[in-house]
Amino acid sequence: MDRRACACLIIAVLLWRAPGAAQVEITPQASPEYSATLFLDPVAFLGPQPGETRLDVFVQVGYDNLSFVKSGDTYAASYEMAIRIDDSTGAQVLEKVWTENVAGLTFDQSVSSSGYSLQQRSFTVPPGRYAVHASVMDLESKTEKKASYSCVVPDFTASLVALSDLMIVSRITVKDGRKSILPNVSPNVGNISGAFYVFFEVYDRAGADSLRFEARVLDAKGEVVVRTDTTELVQTGRNEVFVRIDNSAMPLGDYLLSVRAVPASVPRDAPNAEKSYIASRGRAIIVRWNGLPRAMKDIDLAIEQLEYIAKDNEMSELKSGATLAEKQQKFLEFWKKRSTNPNAPRNEKMALYYARVNYANKHFTRYREGWRTDMGLVFILLGPPSNVERFPFQIDEKPEEVWQYYDLNYQFVFRDENGFGDYRLLTPLWEVYNRRREF
Repeated sequence: MDRRACACLIIAVLLWRAPGAAQVEITPQASPEYSATLFLDPVAFLGPQPGETRLDVFVQVGYDNLSFVKSGDTYAASYEMAIRIDDSTGAQVLEKVWTENVAGLTFDQSVSSSGYSLQQRSFTVPPGRYAVHASVMDLESKTEKKASYSCVVPDFTASLVALSDLMIVSRITVKDGRKSILPNVSPNVGNISGAFYVFFEVYDRAGADSLRFEARVLDAKGEVVVRTDTTELVQTGRNEVFVRIDNSAMPLGDYLLSVRAVPASVPRDAPNAEKSYIASRGRAIIVRWNGLPRAMKDIDLAIEQLEYIAKDNEMSELKSGATLAEKQQKFLEFWKKRSTNPNAPRNEKMALYYARVNYANKHFTRYREGWRTDMGLVFILLGPPSNVERFPFQIDEKPEEVWQYYDLNYQFVFRDENGFGDYRLLTPLWEVYNRRREF
């Protein structure tokens, strides 16, 4: 009897999983890498009373989390916001709940991918470790979205000079001699054109007089990609400082932003200058671009991963971009041509494609990246199979896995020739490309 024919009789075989073997789950669709635009950023400052810390919690609620209803010639939405703070044991210590209204928007504003409602509430807490939770309940659809953030609230009185947490600022305006700032609640600074600002407070009890603030942006390898120094006169007590960071040459990626305070009397090139700082603070930031999935960190790799659907001339055009901005533009134009709704704020086909790439990398990577494997190719182009049959290692048979696609009336057979989970497609690759595909 053919072993595939008896597969339905041996249920245990289908559930067996070889250690390290590639696996695919049967799901309707791989979830896109876009997440709801709900961002949370707690920023700690010195509190009003000794031993207290003021925790300012900023929440950015993207309009795509809300259901807008037409009201006359404009559109409006309402939502309930809740911010809860738990201590290190998980016990709730503080909570604030209130209702917000967003009104007077045009239709284009209500569906804008960049539109959002910004909220801020302050809490007084002692130093310690906390978990901050925010939830948004859309009052029209009754759907709820949540975000959480773990943070450490420092004791700003433990040293003679201390820095508050770092706040990312996307815009500063000055009116009547007073500065007004727009916080960038999302950790993404890639959509802030040219430069962003870092705002923090300096608490001086030592009479430092003048300090040099050394701001550094380090990439995932720990290499400095941006550095800037700012010298400021400080007074005893509370001081406000803004540092401008040029992000024009920062590629896609994850970064650490670090600010250190050094006495201005210490020369930059002095021996052990790196160890001369008297206070420091850091935070994580990222660089992403609008319209690109959040998991995408390398535009060159993202272009390379299009080889399954891009024609030779399209790949040449995509790779011809001389700058990051040109590559991004060509990349987005490539996907816009394939979009079923080019005017939509999000390209769902692009999101789906890279969600599948991400899934393939997580589940099929062995000697090669998952997206480069035969399983990765089939999964990316055709999506998850309708059914999976797994045949483990036997003395006279090599491990095989069969993916069945009912809607295509076809199945693909993968065999692990060496027994190390490197499954290869037995049918020619053109059989994959000849099937009905989504991209």
